[in-house]
Amino acid sequence: MMTSEGESFDALSKITESEKPCIYPNGGDNSSNLVFSSKKSDGGYNIYLKDNVLSKAVIQKTSGNNFNLAPNFCPANNKIVFQYFDKTNFDIYYVDAFEGKAITQVTYTDENEYNPTWSRDGKLVIFEKGSAPKVYISVTKNTALAALYSGFTVTKNQIWMKNLETGELKMLGEGSFPVISPDGKRIAYVKYDLNKNKTSETGTLWIMSIDGDSPKQLTNNQAGYATHPNWSPNGEKIVFQLTKNNKPDSDIYSINTNGENLKQHTTNESDDFSPYWSSDNFIYFSSDRGAKKGEYQIWRFKMNE
Repeated sequence: MMTSEGESFDALSKITESEKPCIYPNGGDNSSNLVFSSKKSDGGYNIYLKDNVLSKAVIQKTSGNNFNLAPNFCPANNKIVFQYFDKTNFDIYYVDAFEGKAITQVTYTDENEYNPTWSRDGKLVIFEKGSAPKVYISVTKNTALAALYSGFTVTKNQIWMKNLETGELKMLGEGSFPVISPDGKRIAYVKYDLNKNKTSETGTLWIMSIDGDSPKQLTNNQAGYATHPNWSPNGEKIVFQLTKNNKPDSDIYSINTNGENLKQHTTNESDDFSPYWSSDNFIYFSSDRGAKKGEYQIWRFKMNE
């Protein structure tokens, strides 16, 4: 148990014990079917599944010399959607969580698509298209969709939705890290902007309707750099990572969907990022706490309401 002053957890646990970095936890509802990406010796990443998060056993779901990242598990169809780098750009693919390793392609463009998530019923996939997302690993040869403000670049990625039953593809608006709410009516996402001093880019947290209407800002650029949101099981709160202006590493925060009750959950001098809020009220996240910088593993703690 690695805690810092200001951290108050029930059952903070280290979920992975790999020699390689493990990032992007998703799933883990009722302590089962946790998916994540893990680094390979050649520098790429593959997708892994833990059908029991408290067991040491892991199941490899993708293979090859690729970057397979940002997995998202859907219990309704037992499929894992993820971003896949193939020589020149990222596309969106999915793989069956329990049968084989054959992957199915979802997007077919020459641009980059990232950070896919399922709707609760498994019929829709939303994702962002554009320049490289702000994460802890990078891949070269990325296409940039950006705007310039006084010499500083602010990313202007697009949020898209694909209906896998009809094949319909629809652009919903501008933003990154989109994720559909449990009731399927809203999307949480990040918009990039200039910081308070207009000297660099920052991220703010937003929500909008599933049709891309009624955008609402939850955090401002004075709070810090927000990214990687995920919904609470009841859809009333959002958990996300935030890098405050006076703290070099990121921490886990939550906020009500009305923009109130911003709460910090981790304070450790480590990078705590990519949180997921499970149906049984655990927060899974990546962190290099208790290790050398960059040696990320998956952790979880019980959320105190």
